Amino acid sequence: MNIFYDSVSESWCHDQKDTVLFAGAADEEINYSNELSGQRLFPITEFPGSRLLLVGIMTSFNPKKETGLGGNLALFQDLSLYLFQHGILPYAFTGKDFASGSMRGYVFSSDTNKWIECKVPLPDIVYNRIPSRGYEASAEFQSLMSHFNEHHVNIFNPGFLDKYLMFEALMGDGSLTNHLPATARLQNRECLESFLDTHRHIYLKPCKGSQGKGIYTLRKNPDDTLLFNSLKYSETFSNFASFWETKKKDLIKRNYLAQRAVVPKKLLGHRYDYRVLVHYEKGFYKVTGKAVRMSQLQEITTHTPRGGKLYPYQNLQSKRLNLTLARIAQKCGEILSKKIGFLGEFSIDIGEDESGSLFIYEVNSKPMQFDEEEIEANRLLHLKNLFIELTFSNRKIK
Repeated sequence: MNIFYDSVSESWCHDQKDTVLFAGAADEEINYSNELSGQRLFPITEFPGSRLLLVGIMTSFNPKKETGLGGNLALFQDLSLYLFQHGILPYAFTGKDFASGSMRGYVFSSDTNKWIECKVPLPDIVYNRIPSRGYEASAEFQSLMSHFNEHHVNIFNPGFLDKYLMFEALMGDGSLTNHLPATARLQNRECLESFLDTHRHIYLKPCKGSQGKGIYTLRKNPDDTLLFNSLKYSETFSNFASFWETKKKDLIKRNYLAQRAVVPKKLLGHRYDYRVLVHYEKGFYKVTGKAVRMSQLQEITTHTPRGGKLYPYQNLQSKRLNLTLARIAQKCGEILSKKIGFLGEFSIDIGEDESGSLFIYEVNSKPMQFDEEEIEANRLLHLKNLFIELTFSNRKIK
């Protein structure tokens, strides 16, 4: 069976006579039409209940783009093409498109290599790829979430993770304590000064940051001077009081946390981290990709947007390492889904110290694309399987 979009009537149709087809969470009927001349046909998979699976890729509005679609368009394009190959209809949409009640989205056309605007049914499942924390905090976004919940639309993931709340949830469970560096919310001067006195060398991270942005290190020297490092510059302060007077406004305003600096194991003279991609599958969290990122231009972070370099995971892997990463992934998925909301997909940044112990630096609920093609191919496969599982297994995300 094929479907197509009639731009004149602004409706989706199928080409199989005497057949019923329903689409989306509202079970909207897709009507038959034999007006096929000049239409772009999309082969589809008919799921139980004469259903077409609709996947909505939710992003934010970007006025600088021709379509208005913001976010990671390369990922949206790759995912759309892959889902089309398996008979699933994906479309991207913005909160603005749905919040206005217009129910419009954008379908990617491989013929023109462009996003085509069209009227769309309510999706069966929403893949949350909103790139802005600010928008997720807006009344418009909350209203949209309420609308989806009312119509029993599955949504994953719930949103960005707050770094401190993430560490608090993992620490509270107890099973991952050995993999968590000491962490404290930066509430006032006394809190930070005490933490620095205890650990001597710490990281300062914005609770709502990403991609290594806004990360600093702070070291207390034997003579009580402080060395402050950012990605671009270093400063020395004669004492804590002078440091606090200079930096307190930014640290408090941006809601920072302090974290003990793990002394990293180095490779070729540079620190490295593991990047682990994880997907939910039939009750378990499965590691679907493992990669290594190595620092180059600076030693604060290994993120590739900050100069990090790819390194083959195969060169470092072992049975013990694979098993430990799998256990960490399973526990992170269980704990965070219970505390914060269902995570269908996430990635973990994990460091290794000189003794070989592993430490969780961050959990990302909206993983960036991996440069490794094999990992991205595996990601698309598991996303497709998860969309099907969550829609047709009668599992309502909570």
